[in-house]
Amino acid sequence: MEDSKKSELIDFSVKYNGKAVESNEMDANAVATSLLGLSNAIETANSILNSSDTKISIKVRGSFRPGSFIIDITSFYNIPHLIQTVFNSGNIGTIADVTAILGFVVACKRGADKSDADKSDNNVKKDKNQTLIWLYKQTKGKKILTKKSLDVDNCEITVEGCDNPIVVNVNIVKLYENKKMQQAFANVVSPLEDEEMSDITFLVDRKEQEKILREERSYFHLIDTDIIDEKEDIDSFLITQSNFEGKQNGWRLSFVDSPRIKNKPDDFPVKILDENFLYKVLRKEIIISSVGTIMEARYRMITHKNERLTASYEIIEILNKDALTHNHNNHTRRPVGNGKNLNDF
Repeated sequence: MEDSKKSELIDFSVKYNGKAVESNEMDANAVATSLLGLSNAIETANSILNSSDTKISIKVRGSFRPGSFIIDITSFYNIPHLIQTVFNSGNIGTIADVTAILGFVVACKRGADKSDADKSDNNVKKDKNQTLIWLYKQTKGKKILTKKSLDVDNCEITVEGCDNPIVVNVNIVKLYENKKMQQAFANVVSPLEDEEMSDITFLVDRKEQEKILREERSYFHLIDTDIIDEKEDIDSFLITQSNFEGKQNGWRLSFVDSPRIKNKPDDFPVKILDENFLYKVLRKEIIISSVGTIMEARYRMITHKNERLTASYEIIEILNKDALTHNHNNHTRRPVGNGKNLNDF
């Protein structure tokens, strides 16, 4: 009796390019975050587009080649003997379509091959080489405003700030609007926040499949579909967690006058946009005091509405940098006490 299941291997590589990796070295946290995002993207796409019987195991290995940092990915799939292709073209496909629809590998077939399949009823041209990465680049990561069904496979969408409709496969739209997928791709491109990184390229047998440039990184961030308020103000903050590597993320603050909960400050994560401050932290020209450092800053608070109201914070400018630098020059350098290093977590 024929086995009702089969396995399939799909190999591709992720190549990180730029001055930051010319020595074939890369920040461990950046690599880990990016690869976790890639793994989550594949698993999320599989859960949305395939049956629950399809299991995925993803393995990685490093390849050190001059002037870059390359990770080879081996995806091992245990899949049903026959599953419907994610493009729903009437043929039977395999799990390879998941990595293809994301843009990590080239698909053998994209969509229907009918003579009129490339145009909608109103003659809007449909791109044959569609992937999720392709759609992010087309929309620049904007929110989808309208969707019009064209047939079982395709729909026509419009996005914020663009009057031209886009004809796209319905499954790509499902992935594009999925919050877990948005977060996964935000993590995939996170190394591009480093100004010395130029791009992330996906390869099969050293042949380029897709490339995301540093200037395109903002397209892949989590879409804020429900921002209901945004304001800027100036206040004083206690630093409760620091990132000594001078990165924007990994910081936590609390308002100086906020109440303490169980003898701990009521703190929250922030993104610090003041590059001059981050540079001084990296250079150890500013040391966060073990007894707690207070910064005066101009900040932005963004209120979102998802299942509930949430707020995110960005520190636009630290106003007392000179005082913090002066304090450093008059004290012995020492590790953080109240202000913890990101690496301690």
